[in-house]
Amino acid sequence: MDIIEITGLKHCYPDGRTSLDRINLAIARGSFVVLAGANGAGKSTLLKHCNGLLTPLEGTVRVAGVSVLQDPLHARRLVGMVFQDADSQIVGETVYDDAAFGPENLNWPTARIKESVERALQLAGLAEMHHRSPHLLSGGEKRRLAIAGVLAMEPEVIVLDEPFANLDYDGVRQILAHIVALHASGTTIVVCVHDLEKVLAHAGRLIIMSEGRIVADGAPEKVVLEAESHGVRIPAAVRLGGALESWLR
Repeated sequence: MDIIEITGLKHCYPDGRTSLDRINLAIARGSFVVLAGANGAGKSTLLKHCNGLLTPLEGTVRVAGVSVLQDPLHARRLVGMVFQDADSQIVGETVYDDAAFGPENLNWPTARIKESVERALQLAGLAEMHHRSPHLLSGGEKRRLAIAGVLAMEPEVIVLDEPFANLDYDGVRQILAHIVALHASGTTIVVCVHDLEKVLAHAGRLIIMSEGRIVADGAPEKVVLEAESHGVRIPAAVRLGGALESWLR
């Protein structure tokens, strides 16, 4: 069953330029999708329509069968979004407070908030940092805290926009391991990247965007061969004629 259904989606920038041009897309529940494209391809704009941060100029977006335009709160409960700039999502004075911000705004009972936040921090590897200031965390720890804040709201879909940006090798591996574990637990994962090297080996589907349109969509090992013609670098292993390789080996 599809958890996200997009039909005829069109969106324009404030200056009138088209950012999304009649997108048709369905994402299956429990899938792991990589969305790639050069800067300005429309990737982030598309993702923001999935949880109501943006609304369609034309077309429809449905999450679990419910129109995002008609019930954006429903979409935000089911689709959690982790932005490229982790600092933009940090609002609490402590790690615990920050992770609790989302559930508190959903008006959950105190006991449920505590249980969900503690579980999310455990999954993100931050269980021992409850009382630390988020602003003293490393780049990778901040990204994990952003993921924990989304996890605490118990979404069915997690969308990550450039989750490996500005991270070193160890930071990339930590975040990738968490993403893979979340997918293994049944969460639908959509990762937006312009560099396929780090994540593609774990995906079941690759979608490539260019100039506001979907130009390729399918199994990663097939679609990746079209990537470079749309401004996306092909992983080194594929370029050398090999198979996609995981960074977690």
